[in-house]
Amino acid sequence: MNFWGPKSCLPLGLLLFLLGLSSINAEACRLLPTPPGSENVFWVHVEGPCLPGEEAALAVKGADLLEALMQGKRIDLDQVLVVDQVMLDLLPQQAISEYPGIPPTMRKSLKERGITAVRVIPETISIRHSRFEKVLATNLVEGALLMLGPVDFTGTVFQQSIDLSKTVFVGPLRFSTARVDFEAFFIGSQFAQWVDFSHVIFGTHSRFHQAQFGDRVTFADAHFTGVAEFLEVGFHQTADFSRSVFSSGTGFSGSVFKGAADFSAISAIHEIYFRFTEFQESVTFAHAQFHTAVDFMNARFDGAKDFSGAEFRAMPELTGSNLPPDLVSVQGERKPYAEVGIFFGLVVLVLCYLWLSKGKKAA
Repeated sequence: MNFWGPKSCLPLGLLLFLLGLSSINAEACRLLPTPPGSENVFWVHVEGPCLPGEEAALAVKGADLLEALMQGKRIDLDQVLVVDQVMLDLLPQQAISEYPGIPPTMRKSLKERGITAVRVIPETISIRHSRFEKVLATNLVEGALLMLGPVDFTGTVFQQSIDLSKTVFVGPLRFSTARVDFEAFFIGSQFAQWVDFSHVIFGTHSRFHQAQFGDRVTFADAHFTGVAEFLEVGFHQTADFSRSVFSSGTGFSGSVFKGAADFSAISAIHEIYFRFTEFQESVTFAHAQFHTAVDFMNARFDGAKDFSGAEFRAMPELTGSNLPPDLVSVQGERKPYAEVGIFFGLVVLVLCYLWLSKGKKAA
């Protein structure tokens, strides 16, 4: 019996056509319906691949996002384009005494800085796999912004800059796999709970000057394409920078690592500075690659130190440091005669090959 005769072609073709349509419909760009019980949530989820025109039609305006924050709503955006800038200094100031949930350590820190009134975002912010066309910034000259709930920017792209300087993150912060094309500023920010900056691509300039990480923080597999500043930063728990790439000048000078620090397998393409840096617990630079200058002047190493397999193109600056010179020179310094040996070995192999080839032709 022939199952593939002319009579079977029409229904088979129709079936494949309908399957193709259902597949297209399943992947079409569309706005998902708001789930029940979302009256106090600014909820926008987009599904499927979107063409530029479709993405723009479903975009969220910065003014609408700011208005939702002013109303104290929880923010839940997924795969959304945010157009126009969002300036968080437009949020109203409120007295710190109105929020008893602020951790005592942060309340004390704000008091020591003479801050009695702050701008507050009381609810969760979740803006995942989305895209900001313009700047998102606190834009604060003085005072602080309190984010009391968890904050999640996983997979979000910032086409301009993000400036969350002077922000107090009471809840955890997820920033993994995000991308910032220009500046990423967290100057003077405080993080009460764990922070995840893993796999982030940072842009032209990243600044964490005088930031305080109260819990564990990870920058594992991050890529700093521009200048990276971690000057006078306090790391109170573990800090993980493993496998990070620093493509431009980088500074950790004056920072204090009170917990274990992991710089294993990092790649510092340009100069990197650890002047007056304190490592109060264990620190590892195992298999790190320093392509130019590394400066440990006046750095203090109080715990276990691991430089096994680290590679240095030049002897690190150790003036005033308690780091033994042989720990970095013997284990990590590149031996020039190894490269010379490889070169001459290849020359010998080529000459042998030519000599054998000549002998075969003569025979």
